[in-house]
Amino acid sequence: MTDHESGGAASAIAQDPSAKARSSGTKRRWSLLLTGAALLAASIWFFAGARSGQPEAAYTSQLVERGNLVARVATTAVLRPRTQIEISSELKGTIQSVPVRQNQRIRRGDILAKLDSTVFEYEVERGEAFVETAQASLSDAGISLKEAERKLARARALRAKNALSEQKLEDVQAEYDRAQNRVATARADLSVKQVELRLKRFNLSRTTIRSPIDGVVLSRSAEPGKTMFASSDDGVLFILAEDLERMELIAKINEADIGAVAQGQEASFTVDAYPDRAFRAAIRDVSFAHKNDDNLVTYEANLDVRNSGLKLRPGMTASVSIKTDEAENALLIPASALRYRPQIMEEEPILKGPGEPRDSALVHVLENGKLKPVRVRLGVRNWEKVEVLSGLSEGQSVITGDLTGAHAQ
Repeated sequence: MTDHESGGAASAIAQDPSAKARSSGTKRRWSLLLTGAALLAASIWFFAGARSGQPEAAYTSQLVERGNLVARVATTAVLRPRTQIEISSELKGTIQSVPVRQNQRIRRGDILAKLDSTVFEYEVERGEAFVETAQASLSDAGISLKEAERKLARARALRAKNALSEQKLEDVQAEYDRAQNRVATARADLSVKQVELRLKRFNLSRTTIRSPIDGVVLSRSAEPGKTMFASSDDGVLFILAEDLERMELIAKINEADIGAVAQGQEASFTVDAYPDRAFRAAIRDVSFAHKNDDNLVTYEANLDVRNSGLKLRPGMTASVSIKTDEAENALLIPASALRYRPQIMEEEPILKGPGEPRDSALVHVLENGKLKPVRVRLGVRNWEKVEVLSGLSEGQSVITGDLTGAHAQ
């Protein structure tokens, strides 16, 4: 095409109205498309930034439901016989015989051991001789007193007739008084000798060691030929248990739990020897005296145990669960609902105000898609469930956690 031709064509186009209109519409459409694309990009950027800066919350929850709840205190304890007696010798001597063995059942009065009684028998014989001598002395003193009494009576009769001087009467009276004193002294000496003889006979009887109870021999350290010393620290010869069918648990209760533990409460326990069997017990008493082991304060509780099958043995360690409270057909929520706290929530009264009861707590529910704190009053509780006395209704959902970082403390 020549310059003239091209110039003419351009002039023709510029002067064509329909061509000009078509060109203007095309430009507007491209402008709208570009503007929409820019707005869409801005929206995507805005929402993406918003979502990355403030995540949309998603929560885990559980329904408020009815059920039964038992509160328990867990601890450890040691089994021992209800009555356990240590038998030792109170005498110095040599063990002559031991007719019982360990684990043997015994009756009250059964012979456990005998000491060599030779020396003690001699002491008894000597004491008997002393008593006989004292009795003879008392008898002689009595005879002398009677004689002095007759002399005094005769002297008084003579004095009444002026046949005896006053001085002679006084001498006879003095002799009578001395005779009375000799009788009193002889009687006292006899009493002393009789007491000494009873003590010697008692010591002789203690050379035969007898069981004071019906029960079983838990341990025996007595052996024939062993020499015993009354002041020895290792003088325990036998340990007896009165009745292994009636035992007790000695449990240590942490000071944080002692307020919930009381006399009469039921408990269950297991021992390593029978890990799949639960045994029953009941609290007999709780000590007021504390023990402090490495800054851990505990209180001792005694629990009665029936051991009819004799499966339980003294010294076994038990894992004990004490039933401290229970609630039937109660409104229950998970304990995790009490620990849940959202990370960011405006105007949330997390802390209790002045005068708030100790049995109240804060939980959270969803209301119109928003978290709402609710104050509830609590009853029985354990590590898994808590009884709600007021503040929630059956079928409501309580928040137990979320999926974006808020947590149960």
